[in-house]
Amino acid sequence: MKLIDCSASIGWGGINREIVNHENYFVYEKVDEPADAAELLAEMDFCGIDKAAVYHQAAMDVSPTYGNARLQAEVKGQERLYKVAAWLPPMTDEGFGLSALENELRTGIAGIRLSPQINRFMLDRITCGDLLDYVIERKLPVYLSPAYGWEYIFAALKEFPALTVILTNYGLWGSDRYFWPLLRAYKSVYVDMSDMQELRGPESFVNRFGSERLLFGTNYPMDNMGGPAATLIGANLTVEARENIAHGNFERLYAEVRR
Repeated sequence: MKLIDCSASIGWGGINREIVNHENYFVYEKVDEPADAAELLAEMDFCGIDKAAVYHQAAMDVSPTYGNARLQAEVKGQERLYKVAAWLPPMTDEGFGLSALENELRTGIAGIRLSPQINRFMLDRITCGDLLDYVIERKLPVYLSPAYGWEYIFAALKEFPALTVILTNYGLWGSDRYFWPLLRAYKSVYVDMSDMQELRGPESFVNRFGSERLLFGTNYPMDNMGGPAATLIGANLTVEARENIAHGNFERLYAEVRR
């Protein structure tokens, strides 16, 4: 089975990595981290993962500018790695204007990650209206994590209901009561299954919403790559549903981006 990981990262973090248990509740653990693309690809090979969409940890720990530059250097020439850039509001950060994002689109970017709590901005029309209108027009996925709370995600989607969102890094405690309402209300919300390792989690999701809005992901290195892979392989799903989740949904989203 072909596997495309929608949510991995490259680069060292702190000595102990921040692991989301559930929103606003973290544990800190030492994990094996891929220093570079070569180490990430080796782990992918070990776990049978064909391709991955990746960001650089330095974009979280240092700055999006620095992390994106490191990421570009790592993924250059790597056909198995898709770039996911960290982004900031264009009105305050010149290097993150719409023309810069257009350039990224031409290079084949798979999505952007927005981290309002870490980078200290509001994800609303006042601050990010031009950016979010643009990514809606281009159908570019936006990765959002509720690690610091779900409220901002609900608020942003109320203002931008056509936004393509991939929910990621939400923690191993079941989050159905949060993302099921979002899936029902907004047709362009997708879920990365990296943290969905509870018993019959994928089956429950597919029975309610179908298989077209769940993406295989690992959230590596905060989660081990083998866990989500084993969850998907062992899930009681049809062949079609498993293939959609494993790679088909990501490939469809990537193909739909207007470059």
